[in-house]
Amino acid sequence: MAAQEKARLAKAEAAAEAGFASHGAMVWDQACAACHEVPEMRLLTRAQMQAMSPVQLRFTMTDGKMKPQSAHLDDMDIEALVDFLAPGGEAGFAVSETEYCADRSIDLATVHVGGFGIDRANSRRAQQTTVTRANVANAEVAWVFGMPSTSEMRSVPVVTGDTIFAAVQAGHVFALDKDTGCVKWHRDLAAPVRSALSLVTVRGAPALAMQDAGSQVHVLDPATGETLWDAFGGLSTMSMGTGGLNQLGDKIIVPVSSTDVGAAMDPNHECCRGHGGVVALDADTGERRWEWHATEEATPQGVSSVGTQLWGPSGVPVWATPAVDEKRNRVYIGTGENTSLPTTKTSDALIALDGDTGEAIWIYQATEHDAFNMACSYFGESGPNCPRNPPGPDLDFGGSVTLATMSDGRDVLVAGQKSGDVHAVDVESGELLWKQKVGRGSALGGIHWGISVADGRVYAPNADPPFPIPGFDPTPGLFTLALDTGEPIWEHRVERGCDNPPNPFGPPGDSPWPDCSAQFALSAAPTSTAELVFAGALDGKLRAFDAANGEVLWETETARAFDSVNSVAAHGGAIDNSGPLVAGDMIFVPSGYSLFRQMPGNALIAYRVPAE
Repeated sequence: MAAQEKARLAKAEAAAEAGFASHGAMVWDQACAACHEVPEMRLLTRAQMQAMSPVQLRFTMTDGKMKPQSAHLDDMDIEALVDFLAPGGEAGFAVSETEYCADRSIDLATVHVGGFGIDRANSRRAQQTTVTRANVANAEVAWVFGMPSTSEMRSVPVVTGDTIFAAVQAGHVFALDKDTGCVKWHRDLAAPVRSALSLVTVRGAPALAMQDAGSQVHVLDPATGETLWDAFGGLSTMSMGTGGLNQLGDKIIVPVSSTDVGAAMDPNHECCRGHGGVVALDADTGERRWEWHATEEATPQGVSSVGTQLWGPSGVPVWATPAVDEKRNRVYIGTGENTSLPTTKTSDALIALDGDTGEAIWIYQATEHDAFNMACSYFGESGPNCPRNPPGPDLDFGGSVTLATMSDGRDVLVAGQKSGDVHAVDVESGELLWKQKVGRGSALGGIHWGISVADGRVYAPNADPPFPIPGFDPTPGLFTLALDTGEPIWEHRVERGCDNPPNPFGPPGDSPWPDCSAQFALSAAPTSTAELVFAGALDGKLRAFDAANGEVLWETETARAFDSVNSVAAHGGAIDNSGPLVAGDMIFVPSGYSLFRQMPGNALIAYRVPAE
């Protein structure tokens, strides 16, 4: 018997003798605690991971961000650790018969929210709504759905005439009645779904599309939840699915990011060879039509301070949903930083791609020579895979870009950057038309998840965190700019509103929902109407602003427990990523986001305004 097999059997016998749970605790102490129990690392705590599903935990270690850090663990170690963090969770989740709707028909003729950007241009502008200045203050909770096995409400729903389609990182996808929250159908994809859902056209009919964390694209029949086709939408084994899909003609456009940014924390990881890009799949079959690579293939670039081989160029993830331009047959994207040296002209950039070939038509680079990965630290010593000292500055275009039209008829691409800048670029040439700064910006500041553009205005949330750095001067809030010029129209700065907050990246204290939230800025993408702008905050507050002057017309607290319409206990938390959505007489908000030690949650909350 081989020595390796003997060691495995001995380990199995020891684990069985000690008990599976005890073995999981030992793996945690030996392999995880040194990082996850150190506040300065800004990683998920054990308590936050205990709210995750076994599917999500297992994927993270076997195929996701923590794959390099988990490479020394065998299958038994991983299963014991999953069981330790999510005991009993493998039994699965099932919808009770009493939670299903009596009428399970689905109206697809009316589309309120077709994807992350609401429309193909990513305007985040609601078109069909009866929510107004006059009635928004009377909005009340209509129903709340508790999502199973999650602490992050990351995926953006699709909303049609009578149905809201929603997914969760545990791999579950639901079709819920828009008015009551009862279940029309439920699918368990057994893979973490982080991306927004998108309504696309497949074989001449509406279809529901998404990508899981491993870049596998799933296209479902929205009437039944059955799979129409699956296809790999990534570029390599290091590809990661984060952004929502869009459609240009007969092609599904897939944004691609990379796991290297997190894997680089491991000094033994050969950083970095993965890169981002865009893939176009045939809408009817899933066949690959073209792909665009954000960097060339990486080549050896020397060794790190601990002797590990370094590679580059790499990185340049496409984190978010692309915008499409049917008139010009183009795809528009924003990109992130390089994860290793050398840097490239494609990082921190806005880029136009040809819809037929995927070739770059123009590149507007907002920040040059940005190299960063999670081995880098702004608060202490960086790891050996950090590409430079000082690091970064890590100023991605992390949110979706928006295609809009100025008053003179010119089309423009508008995007917010983590630098705190809003950029407006001519879509024909890629030339900068204007740039306006709304925040201090930083790796976790500036504009994170996107903007809303409507009626000649740009609504930009600023996520500047309360860093304990002298002179940082954060300005969290909502900022409104003129689309034609970038000139400020109005702003509303938000405040914590309480004393003695905890360290922004320290442990949350006795409760994951502290009385005084350290983080309170506006990070989620906003949604606008002709009269209102809706924005969610990291302290769980949801606000409706008067679009004319920025007055707060309605404010409600989502970081609390709710009675759910299903059998899963529901609690809201930080509002990040998705942000609020408006459809008809209803306002929907996914509440809960624990990734950066924010307040966890699993609540999909539906508010309704009273009839006139």
